[in-house]
Amino acid sequence: MLVNNSVRRNRLKKMLLERKRKMWNDLRDELFRKLGREYNIQFDNPHDIEELALMDIIEDTGIAVADIRREELEQMDEALRKLDAGTYGVCNGCDEEIDEDRLKVIPFAEFCVKCQSGRETKKPTL
Repeated sequence: MLVNNSVRRNRLKKMLLERKRKMWNDLRDELFRKLGREYNIQFDNPHDIEELALMDIIEDTGIAVADIRREELEQMDEALRKLDAGTYGVCNGCDEEIDEDRLKVIPFAEFCVKCQSGRETKKPTL
């Protein structure tokens, strides 16, 4: 099912672009905050093994968070591609429109609440 309602499409596009812009701003702010002058000076010359371990933990955590944000941004890009193709906001299970409130919470949702719930309650076959 293609999304032909231009009013809904415009609302969804605006929501996606605002969310993506906020994600980029948050990521940029986080990186600048972590890589700011104080951060670099504090760990320029680690004094002992504990400081080296702390530096490793901070760097690993930063990389993991950045990777999660990168994945979210890729999902947002895919959602925008689907919007341009007219398939964004359409459930992959029942081909009905996904409620806009759900898309506000999970902008890259691929299933409506009913279909997602059905997928989560199915038990895996052995």
